[in-house]
Amino acid sequence: SNLSASVASASNAVNPVDDGLQVICAWPVSGSYGAGSRVLFYVLVVTTVFARKLDWIKSAALSTALPLSTAAAVHGIVLASLHRDTAVDMDIYGAFQMCSLGTLVVPLMIKLTKSHEFSTHTGRRIMFIWAGLVLAGLICLDIEFFRAQTFPCLEDGQGNPMSSNPKRFPYGTNVTCKLTCSETDGPFSPIRIGSANNIYKIPAPNTLTFGAATLVAAGCCIHTIIWMVVMTERFNTRTNSCETNEPISGTQATKGSMNDVNLMVHLFLSVAAIPVSGCAAVAIIIVSEINFFSGPVNYQSEALANI
Repeated sequence: SNLSASVASASNAVNPVDDGLQVICAWPVSGSYGAGSRVLFYVLVVTTVFARKLDWIKSAALSTALPLSTAAAVHGIVLASLHRDTAVDMDIYGAFQMCSLGTLVVPLMIKLTKSHEFSTHTGRRIMFIWAGLVLAGLICLDIEFFRAQTFPCLEDGQGNPMSSNPKRFPYGTNVTCKLTCSETDGPFSPIRIGSANNIYKIPAPNTLTFGAATLVAAGCCIHTIIWMVVMTERFNTRTNSCETNEPISGTQATKGSMNDVNLMVHLFLSVAAIPVSGCAAVAIIIVSEINFFSGPVNYQSEALANI
């Protein structure tokens, strides 16, 4: 018997036990982040960048894009505050999409534009408040991605071994995966009631995984914090410009010369930040759209033809 146990142990070491397909209990992506809403948001953010010299077009697009990303940030805060351990609201992907693109594209537009509205005290205060709210939403979404749990599904509804290929997952069947997930048994969410309470067992997203989304959201948070710090420093530099000839104690330099140095450094950083932010925004759009149209995330979401 000891020999048999040793052989079985060695066999398991060479061929580890298959954990099966990782699944989640999830509410599908709502219509607020459907394909039509996302395309509209993309058009708005692209317009703010490429039509930045036309103030009336830029203002109209920006006044629509900023509230959308703000609403997504508030939604992210609500999702984090109403977290359910055994379920995931797939709207976290939609909210993350709008918040991340907002924090990447809006600073890019401000760097490229020469409009005076962003250099005034009121304009910078509004942008600072908006950035702080979106940052709070990104932090909450980052926490939600980190807390998302997956569960192994070893058998299908007929007792056969479950394939590890997500494309072969039997959606909508009586697959239990030993997971409580139904409209009658729960989990329940106060923001998913009425006709929006449909909840399903789906494979865990494998294009933009929860771990990858956690890292990307953290990077967007860092980018937003840096932008807010730079925006504050630039505003302080402008407000103190009247004291340009006042010498700095202990040196022969004046505050005006140091301001010129700071502005030059900011100029070089802006030149480097423009292509980096642009490429990051394009990459997020491409990867996220592939993820949105993948089987698990697209399941039971509102089709573009229904809009």
